[in-house]
Amino acid sequence: MYLIGAVLAATTAGCSSTPERYARLAGSHGLQPLLLQGTQFQHHAFAAVRGPPGLLVLLIDGDGLPWIGGGRFIAADPTPRVSLALQLAVATPASVLYLGRPCYLEVRLPPECSGALWTSERYSREVVASMSAAAATYITEHHFEQVLIVGWSGGGTLAALMAAGLPHVSGLVSIAGNLDPDTWARLHEYLPLQGSLNPSLEPPLPADLKQWYLVGERDKNVPVAATARYFARVPQDRVWVYPRFDHNCCWVQAWPSIFARISAQLQR
Repeated sequence: MYLIGAVLAATTAGCSSTPERYARLAGSHGLQPLLLQGTQFQHHAFAAVRGPPGLLVLLIDGDGLPWIGGGRFIAADPTPRVSLALQLAVATPASVLYLGRPCYLEVRLPPECSGALWTSERYSREVVASMSAAAATYITEHHFEQVLIVGWSGGGTLAALMAAGLPHVSGLVSIAGNLDPDTWARLHEYLPLQGSLNPSLEPPLPADLKQWYLVGERDKNVPVAATARYFARVPQDRVWVYPRFDHNCCWVQAWPSIFARISAQLQR
């Protein structure tokens, strides 16, 4: 179940400015703060019901700041200082749910939170299960008949892992998604994400699930080489390459036209 309105305001008063910035951005565009119950985790979220009836766009953010000090120390707060996915949410002309990840957007970490949940286990089965449970509750209680799940960067990883198990999901959009974390870690010489799932090693998504994979040709964080194994099993007309885009630029600016194009294909 979920609590509306005062939850985020109560938890952010006098504390970290990051949740306050999220709340201000969301509130200025009509999104309301929620606290959604997952499995063993609660998830901060923002939502608005608007646009075409029956359609929900579910948005998931990137990994944020798992490490500090050049990767030597686990960050106390992994929440992205600037949320690209929330910016996409406020620019989406449809009902939206921005779903926070476990232990993100917290002023004080609950006892069930540990650094592993935003480092080595950031894409773990436990994280996927909790986010799926939280999203499923919202989808069911609001009677959405069609869900488009959208993830940016590491959010694309989670979106791909969640898509097959959520009710009423008819489309997946990965934006600069890290769809093969093992290859990605090797390319960057990072520690392997032990305890995390890898979408490229999971069973392929159902053939009737419409999919769009948006790639920036200038992306050095998740370069094309990092996703080649996943894309080898995806129809190439589902991979949209943007020559002038990188990992962050210019997805927010282009999102209205991209979303209009995807929406038209989704309704066919």
